[in-house]
Amino acid sequence: MKFIDSYFVFFILLLSTSITAQELEGKWVISGNKSFGGFPGIHLMEVSEDSLSHYNFDQFVTKTSYETEDNKLKIDTLAFAEFSFKNPNRLSIASPRLEKPVDYIRLVPTETNLRPEEIRKIKYDLVRGGKNFIIDFQDHADGKIMESYLKKVDDTFFLVIHRHGNPITAVPIEKITQEKMHLYGFMAGPNKLVASAME
Repeated sequence: MKFIDSYFVFFILLLSTSITAQELEGKWVISGNKSFGGFPGIHLMEVSEDSLSHYNFDQFVTKTSYETEDNKLKIDTLAFAEFSFKNPNRLSIASPRLEKPVDYIRLVPTETNLRPEEIRKIKYDLVRGGKNFIIDFQDHADGKIMESYLKKVDDTFFLVIHRHGNPITAVPIEKITQEKMHLYGFMAGPNKLVASAME
């Protein structure tokens, strides 16, 4: 890919406490609607025992090897950044490429007894910042500016928001029932919010 060719540099993740690779293992998604460095779209990264894979949400982009040394993780990838844990499931990234730090959220399996087709039939009302946002997975009318999609990566469901047909953010879902949808990993404000089903 052309965007990769000119961006390969060596970068170090500085963590607030001594870590092992096992503590970082899993998948992480960017919080909010910002991309990072040379990565396109909604950046999702997967840390395994000996490699780091990067995705544009569910589409593979590139894979690199890494090694740990005390509290540093050395990676041959696209940008230089400093990482710190805000909590075990939230990483903050600072880079000269970014105006301000960007957070990544560790993905956990979504708790639900519902099938995807059942979830898509339910409308939810999310109140955030004093404003109501209606989550309707079936309303994709022509000309609609903002649309909601239910998508899944491994065992995690997401509320994916499209603007003018393009995905701009993916919010992981912690739990889904007929009455509530529990979302987490927001860029600002409370880390977790609960949307209520509409009658």
